[in-house]
Amino acid sequence: MRANRLRNILFLPLLAAIVLCVPACNSKSDEEPDIVVTPSIVAVKNFYLLSNDSVMKNLDSVFFSIDLNHGVIFNADSLPKGTKVSRLIPSITFANTMTSAELSFRKDNRVDTVVDYLSNPQDSIDFTSPVTLKVTAENGTSTFSYTIKVNVHTVDPDTLGWALISTSTLPSRFSDPVKQKTVWHNSSAYCLVEENDGSFTISSCADLNEGLWDKQEFSPGFYPDVESFSSSDDSFYLLADNGDLYSSSDCLSWEDTGIEWYSVIGGYGSYVLGLQFVDDSFYFTQYPAADGEAVKSVPGNFPVSKSSQLGIIETDWAENPIAILAGGVMANGDFSSDIWGFDGNNWAILNSSALPALESPMLARYVVYKDTPAAFAKREFDAWLLFGGVFDDGSFNSVVYTSIDNGVTWNVAADSMQLPEDFPRLKNSDVIVAKYPLSADLNDAWSVTRSALNNDYTINGTEITWDCPYLFVFGGYLPDYQSGVNTTVWRGVLNRLQFTPQI
Repeated sequence: MRANRLRNILFLPLLAAIVLCVPACNSKSDEEPDIVVTPSIVAVKNFYLLSNDSVMKNLDSVFFSIDLNHGVIFNADSLPKGTKVSRLIPSITFANTMTSAELSFRKDNRVDTVVDYLSNPQDSIDFTSPVTLKVTAENGTSTFSYTIKVNVHTVDPDTLGWALISTSTLPSRFSDPVKQKTVWHNSSAYCLVEENDGSFTISSCADLNEGLWDKQEFSPGFYPDVESFSSSDDSFYLLADNGDLYSSSDCLSWEDTGIEWYSVIGGYGSYVLGLQFVDDSFYFTQYPAADGEAVKSVPGNFPVSKSSQLGIIETDWAENPIAILAGGVMANGDFSSDIWGFDGNNWAILNSSALPALESPMLARYVVYKDTPAAFAKREFDAWLLFGGVFDDGSFNSVVYTSIDNGVTWNVAADSMQLPEDFPRLKNSDVIVAKYPLSADLNDAWSVTRSALNNDYTINGTEITWDCPYLFVFGGYLPDYQSGVNTTVWRGVLNRLQFTPQI
């Protein structure tokens, strides 16, 4: 049993003393019962549901919290969506001898039913709505009533849900922009747009959920290759249409580095990685140049254009961060099906399992949850998501792939994480993962659906705040290329990441 999840602020150690029931007014929720103090003589010591594999496996391992402050018994980790709870048998242990313990409920939500638990402990109970447990102590006068709730998810917690951001479209100054590129830099999004009149716009946004962009006309003094726009830890980078590499600290004033590149791969720490094309050959390069850096030629199976954004991860088994890249077009024009990794010195193919060859897919670092073998619980894994892009026959990819071993092994994601029908098929889009805070009142814990999460939370009194990671998809091109760049912004989030963390 996961007894360590009892909240000290909610579940007081009252079994050591006999105290009178004292009601207190609480205006936080219309559904929340008055705060009371439970006399130890009528305290419930333990509660769980008996095993029933026809309902769900490991039903008897579902942990129930006993909230003595409010007189509520509930499972903080809700049962899976669709679980049938109309015929469940509870097991209840009391701290002391009871002369009466009655369970009251509405059978099939129609008829009021009372079960004498002490005489009929094997009777099934309908938990489709809250059940009342009224207990009477051995003295015959001390009584107390608990509300028992068996919470069931109303949504699939492992569904990756997507929605249009109603407050946000691409931050262009005019309608029908021609190109865009969005990057994440120092906790803000920066979007460079080529307008349909030939001008350019640069915008920044510190809170993508709010979608309030600071827009400015962009006049860098050269004609920019919009899709080369990238950032490192401390600078922005952009190629001119002739291949000259420019840098900037603020996205407004740009300086010519004096270097000519074929393409920009992406930011890596304080560097930006790219490719040079010299004497009909491609070479790896970076800026600023590393001391003693040897020129390294690009192998023929490396993508020289139209790959995914560069993703960065830090691992215990590598001294430097690992950058990974998916898909793209090789020098001979073929599409790549490989995942390439960079360790700060060398590039190598990472994936050992087959992926489709894709041009301009999206790659994002996120999380997935997988079943554990022995109990009613799921384990969180850091994962890469690969989706979008186009095949070499021109058709668009609609499948989401995941890897939980840093890009080595890939599988088709669970059905619950596949793109919904209304999500557009896109290529050359940018995906950003950004965390924004959510909060909840722990006093309302008994009345809200809850699920497990990592320990990334803070508590102030009875308020808990945690960071929820969201996926934001910008721009890209639809199958109808004539319609120009996609101007909608989509936000995705795994449902369970929005649930209140258990502590």
